[in-house]
Amino acid sequence: MDYEFIERQQQVVADEGSGSTSGWSTSHANDEDSTVTTDGDSHRSSSSDDDGVDSETSLEDENVMNEEFLHADEVAQYWDERDLHGRDYFEDYSHNERGRYRHIVVVSLSLLLTILIIVLSFQVVELYNAGIKGDDASNRTSSRRIFGFEEATIDPIHPKETQENNNKEAEFTMPREITRIYTHSALSSKNYRAGGILSEEMLLQYERDGVLVIRNLISPKLLERLDDAGTILIEREKHASKSKMGRKGKQFHMVKNGAIFLGVPPPRGNLSDGSNSCIANSEAGSDHCDANASRTEALFGTPDNTTIILSSFRDVAMYSKIPRVAASLLRLDELRVGGAEHLNVGSKRARELSRRRNSQSKVEGQEQSTQVEDDLVIDDSVNLRICRDIFLTKDDDPYACGWHVDDTGFWPSIADDPGVNAWIALDDMPWPWSSSHPDENDLESGRASSANTSTTDHPPVATFALSIGSHRAPWRHEAYHTTGSTHTQPPEGFQSAADLIERRTGSGTCNIEFSAPDLYEKLEERKVVYDLKRGDVIFHDRWVFHRTVTADEYGKMAGGRHTKRSNEPNVKIFRRYSIRYSPGTARVPPGYGFELSVLHNPENGNRTLNEIVERDGPFYPKVWPHVLKKKPSRGSLHGSEAIYEDEIEGLAELVFDKIPQAEKIQKERKKEVIRLLAARGRI
Repeated sequence: MDYEFIERQQQVVADEGSGSTSGWSTSHANDEDSTVTTDGDSHRSSSSDDDGVDSETSLEDENVMNEEFLHADEVAQYWDERDLHGRDYFEDYSHNERGRYRHIVVVSLSLLLTILIIVLSFQVVELYNAGIKGDDASNRTSSRRIFGFEEATIDPIHPKETQENNNKEAEFTMPREITRIYTHSALSSKNYRAGGILSEEMLLQYERDGVLVIRNLISPKLLERLDDAGTILIEREKHASKSKMGRKGKQFHMVKNGAIFLGVPPPRGNLSDGSNSCIANSEAGSDHCDANASRTEALFGTPDNTTIILSSFRDVAMYSKIPRVAASLLRLDELRVGGAEHLNVGSKRARELSRRRNSQSKVEGQEQSTQVEDDLVIDDSVNLRICRDIFLTKDDDPYACGWHVDDTGFWPSIADDPGVNAWIALDDMPWPWSSSHPDENDLESGRASSANTSTTDHPPVATFALSIGSHRAPWRHEAYHTTGSTHTQPPEGFQSAADLIERRTGSGTCNIEFSAPDLYEKLEERKVVYDLKRGDVIFHDRWVFHRTVTADEYGKMAGGRHTKRSNEPNVKIFRRYSIRYSPGTARVPPGYGFELSVLHNPENGNRTLNEIVERDGPFYPKVWPHVLKKKPSRGSLHGSEAIYEDEIEGLAELVFDKIPQAEKIQKERKKEVIRLLAARGRI
C-alpha cells in the first residue's frame, strides 16, 4: 500500500517539472482574466502579474491538499482491508474449532455404541447357549445361595430344588463343567484357618461340584511301591484262577477289598518302651515314612520284601497327605478346632497361643491341655477313619456298572453320614477329549502332558467318569430310588436274605441307563472325564454319581479303532485304588448284610466306627489327625496317643483271626442270596 502512494507522489513531481497544469488550474486562470478585463485596461496589466504569482501558490497548495487526501484515503482503505481480513480469519478459526469438537463427539459416541453392541451380543450368545443346555426352560430363576455359600455365577435357567426340612424352595444351579486339576503346591498347612490344608476356593468348588482333583499328591517313592504292589496282586489273581482272564461280563478284572490289611505279618512280641515307630507325619511335609521297614519290624517282626511292598496301600491310605485333604473337604479340621474359624495357623497370635500351651504343659509336668484360653478348644473326638478301601483293575471287558452311588457293600455307613472317596489312578489314563489341565499358575507342573493328547499313542483306556454336581441335583432322590441306594433301605435294616431281596427298591445299582433313560441323559449331560496321569487323586463326594468308562467307549470316541480283548496277548489293564473316608461318628447299617465288623459281632450294627474300633479292634483305622512321629511312652496321659498305639497293635489280631472268621460267614451269606435269586429267576 505504501509503495503505491510513493509512486503517485513521484508521478506528480514529474508532471510539475514538465510545466503541465491540470484542467482545473487553467480554467481558474481564464475566469480571473475575464473579471479583470471588465474593470479597465490599466488595471488588467497589474492584475495579470499578481495572478501569475497567486496561481503558482494556489497550485502548490492544491497539490499538497490532493496529496493529503490521497494519503488519507489510502490509509483508510488499508485499515478497512485489515479489518475485513481479520473478520474472515476469526470466522474461519471459529468454524474449524466447531468442526473439531463435532468430530470428537461423533467418534466418542461411535465407540460407546460399538462397545454396547459387543456387550449385548455376548449376553445374547450366553442366554442362547444356556437355553439350549437347560433341562426345563419354564422354571427360570436366578441362583442366590446354595448350601450356605454364595454362587460365583448366576444361571437363570435351571429348576428349583425343594428342601426336605421345610417348604421353602432353595435355588439349584447345575455347575458348569469344571475340569481344573490342582497340584500339590496348591496345598498349605500354614495359611489356612484351623490348620486346614485346602483354601476356601478349593473347598467351595468341592461343595459346589462334588469333585476336586489334585496332582503330585503322592510321593514318587510311594507311587513306585504302589505300582509294585498292584503288579503282585494281579499276578496272584492270574495264578489263582487262570480261567478268569477269558471270562466276559465282569465289571472289573479284579476286586480286592481291604487292601490296607495286606502286608501285615504275624506279630512277634510287643513294642519295647521308647523305641521309634516312624509314623509319617504329613504336617511335617513327608508323604510317606522312609523308615517304613523299621516301623513294621517294631510292630510285627522282620517282614519279607513282599510284605513291605503290599504295606504301601496302608501307607498311602493312612500316612500320606490324602487323609488330611479328605478331612478338610469334610471341614473336620474346623469342627475339631473350636473357635479357630478365623485363626490362621501361621499367624503371630497362633504362635503365641502355642508357646503358652507348651509353657503350661512344662510347668504342670503333663501333656498339653485340650483347651487353650476361652476362644480355642481342641475336640479330640473329631476324627476321620477308613470306611472301606478297594484295589480295582479294569481291562477291555465292555461290561461295566452304569451311573450309580456306592451302596452299603462298598460304603458301609447309613445315608445320613457324609463321606469322601479318594480315587487314585495307578496308571496313565489319557482322555484326549478332556479340557482338564493343572493350575496354569503352578509352575511346578505346567499343563497336562502332551503325551496324553493323542489317541494313537495309547491303547484304549478304561477310566472313570463323574456327573458333576449330581450330589445336589433336584432329581437325585429319584435316581437313588431307581438304583436302590442306601437312602432307600429301611432304618432298621433288612432282617434276612429273603427280606433283602423282596424289600430292596429299584432295578439294580448299575442299570439306570435302561430303567430310567431320562435320568441317565441328565447324568450324561454333566459327565466329566479327566485326562489323568499316574498318581492323580480324584476326591469326590460320597453322593456324586459316577461310572466306569470302558475301552469300547474310548474306541468309539477315537473313531472306531480296534480294541484288544483280554484273551489276546499284552492286553492293557488299568489299575485304580479307591479309599472311602468317613468321620468316626458314622454308623454302620444295622440288620442283615455282609459287613465284616457286623458278621464278627452282630451288636456292631448301628454302632459308630469309633465304637466298633474301641470294642473289637481297627476294622476302620483312624487316619486323621496324625498324632506322632514317634511311638508314645507306656505312661503317656494323652488318650489319643494310647488309642492310636492300641489300634496299630490290633491289626495283626484283626487280620489273622477276626477277619478270616467273618469272611467265612460272609461267603455263606452270599451263597444264600444267590440261591434265592436263582429260585426267583432273577439271575
